[in-house]
Amino acid sequence: MDAIMLALVAVALANADGRTGLFLAHLLSVRPDRRATVIVVFGAFLIHALVAAFAGSVANRMIGQGVAQLLVAAAMLSAAVALLWRAAPLADAGAEAASPAMLAGRMLALQFGDRSHFLIGALAATSGAGLWAAAGGMIGWVLAMLPFLAFGAAIAGRRGARFVRWGSAAVLALWGVRIAMGAFGL
Repeated sequence: MDAIMLALVAVALANADGRTGLFLAHLLSVRPDRRATVIVVFGAFLIHALVAAFAGSVANRMIGQGVAQLLVAAAMLSAAVALLWRAAPLADAGAEAASPAMLAGRMLALQFGDRSHFLIGALAATSGAGLWAAAGGMIGWVLAMLPFLAFGAAIAGRRGARFVRWGSAAVLALWGVRIAMGAFGL
């Protein structure tokens, strides 16, 4: 049960920049099939989360807890760096006019290797509870997207959103350093 809460908090913090929420808000504003779009984007995230959780559960049986903790530390530190990195927002020009089947393929490709899935897989590797980690990651991802879906791009440029992003990066970095130190017995 710890895996669900850890994944929820870690994934919510890792998505504080709102890249996915802004991308989905943009897609919903330009596509006529809003329900299909939401189902496809959520389904693509869930598929990747389940694959990451399965891989983490398999890794739990194969590697020691110290190595698994270092994997979690690396996932958290890389998520913190990704939050602070000035990357362009998610964009896929072809997704606006694609059929639902093509949109599903594009979303599966676009979300491959996302920081959320790396966190889910790493947390599943420490606990062995892959489905709980996937469920927590999904909930955290949705909670992180809600403000950006509700208020759109206007909220992303605000000073408060920048402070939330920096604060989330600081929490993830400190959390990652603490887990890494624990893996080395410090």
